Parts: sequence; C-alpha cells; structure tokens
Amino acid sequence: MKNIVQNVSFPFAIKGNDFKELSLKALNIKKWIDENGQELAEFIYRQQAWLINGEYKSQSLKDLKLVVSKIDYVFRELLELIKNFKDPLNSIRNVILNLEKNIKNNQDYLKNSVIDIQFQKQNEIVENHKKEQFLEIKSVAKQEQELKIITSNFRKEKLLIKDIEILGINDDFLENANQYELKQLIKYLIIDEKLVKNTIKAQWDTNTDNKVVGIKGINIQIKGVK
Repeated sequence: MKNIVQNVSFPFAIKGNDFKELSLKALNIKKWIDENGQELAEFIYRQQAWLINGEYKSQSLKDLKLVVSKIDYVFRELLELIKNFKDPLNSIRNVILNLEKNIKNNQDYLKNSVIDIQFQKQNEIVENHKKEQFLEIKSVAKQEQELKIITSNFRKEKLLIKDIEILGINDDFLENANQYELKQLIKYLIIDEKLVKNTIKAQWDTNTDNKVVGIKGINIQIKGVK
C-alpha cells in the first residue's frame, strides 16, 4: 500500500441539458417514423418482392445504378436522424461507463487491500499459534526429560537372587560385635543361605540407598554393584 494518499475525483461530464437535447433528437426519430414509417415499410416490401421475383435481373446497368441511388435516398434521412441521436448517446454512455470503471477500481482497491491485511493477520495468528504449540511441546518434553533424570536417581531394577553372592563372615565384625548382633548372625548362618539372600533382596527393592543393604557380619557381593 502506498504511503501517499492519491487524489480522488469522479469525472462526470454530463449536464441535465444533455438529456434534454438527447430527448429532442429521439423525438425527431419518432416523428419521422410516425410520418414516413408506413411508406418506408412499403418501399422495403416492394424491393424484397422484386428481388425474390428476379425482376432486377432484367434491368440495365444504368437502371440498377438508379435503384441503388434511390435506396440510399429513401434511407438517408432516417439514418441521419439516428446518427444525430446515437453520437451524443454514445458520448453519455462512455461517460457513464468511465465513471462506473472509476468507482469500481476504487472499490476493488480498497476492498482487496483490506482483504490482504486480513490474510496477513490470519497468517500471523496461525504462525503465532504454531510457535506457541511448539514452545509448549518443547517445554513439556523438557519437563519430562528433567523428571526422567530425577526419577532415575530413585528408581532401580529389582534385585535377582542369582546376583547375590555370599563371600563369608566379616572378621572385623566378629571382633567388635555385641551379643545381639552375634545372635542375629548365628540365626542367618544356622537357617540357610536362601534367607540371607531374600533379606538382602527385600532391602534392595525397598531402599534407594545401597548403603543400607546388607547383614552385619556377612560379606556379600551384588553383581554389577561395586
């Protein structure tokens, strides 16, 4: 859209008197037809009949030339009256058509310019909406990733019995253990190895801290854990 507002004008070079003069010329045509129309119609009818009957074919060249001149003469006056009416009528018509074109061009320019802006705003809204959706999806993905990292610190796989290896009694523990701790150790040793492993598995599956997994006095090794 241009930044300079263009001058607007509506050329309409028609005056009320133009229609008055045009009306008088139309009346002249009507008057001629009223006075001479019947005679012209009969002339046309006779000429058509002679042509159909082939009567002109028997005329000499000189006579045919006279017939042509007579035809021009008979039609000349009415055709001149029509021309006198038609020329100003066409002039008025052209003025009206030019005015219509001028108005229509202004209408189309304004309408199409506003529609272009409308489309631009619609596209901006769509693009902004897409950006918002993208940012929202990106934010959700980031939150999910962060949550995954956080939860991965607390979540670990269930411990399998086969991954637990009993290495033996801890000598340091035997030297320093109290009576209760020794009784607990003896309980595990007397019952069986399966109880030891099941106890360790239960500790592993219910605690996030590997340091609390184990039985005092018994050295163990869990596969994959240092």
